[in-house]
Amino acid sequence: FDEGDYWLVKSKKVFIQGRYRATPFTNGLAATYAVALGGPFLIGHTIVVEPFEHGGRIVVDGSPEFGESFPSETELSGGIVLKYNGEGSVVDSAQTHLQKHIVHMDLPLGVKVQVLRWANHINIRITMTPNADGQDGHCGNFNAEKDDDSTDAIRQRIGRPIPREELLFHHINHPRAGPHHTLEECRRRQPLKYQKAMKACIAEEPGLNDNKLLRGCVFDVCFA
Repeated sequence: FDEGDYWLVKSKKVFIQGRYRATPFTNGLAATYAVALGGPFLIGHTIVVEPFEHGGRIVVDGSPEFGESFPSETELSGGIVLKYNGEGSVVDSAQTHLQKHIVHMDLPLGVKVQVLRWANHINIRITMTPNADGQDGHCGNFNAEKDDDSTDAIRQRIGRPIPREELLFHHINHPRAGPHHTLEECRRRQPLKYQKAMKACIAEEPGLNDNKLLRGCVFDVCFA
């Protein structure tokens, strides 16, 4: 995806938005830069988590106070529990040797969110059950049909940036169009890497065969 603000999860009650920006370590491709949570399930509360660069903060209901001490813990009305500490596992095994700064959120409706803060990006782990009235976003539509959660399918359903009036972030992002790579580019310019990516993706998920999810996996390995 290009730089910009997009829906990670959108339902009638749960709003989770992701802010994507390119980093020096992603070859110009967009990585998850910040996350914002709100919507009816948070009963009027909002939570924004940013990386450390440029004075990035953890902002709860418009205040950065919660993230100013480490470790820290707080409870909001509605049974919302926030913890900020170094406990938990990383998403990328290459980062296991680094000091961890992790925001843990226990939220209504059984939603649990873990955000790992790094210098210029974040990693997010969202655990939840499907919303009875449906949902969508970059995390998928949770309908147990994995083939309709390919990158292309998500782009078609909900791929446009979030309109300004719907943003939960406290300031406006100024996105730049990212590079538009293709699998054919990887196959042609880096054939060894393409073959390695194909083998790795099939080994990771043998049932993928030659469908959209397999191509998405190979694309990620080629250009990550």
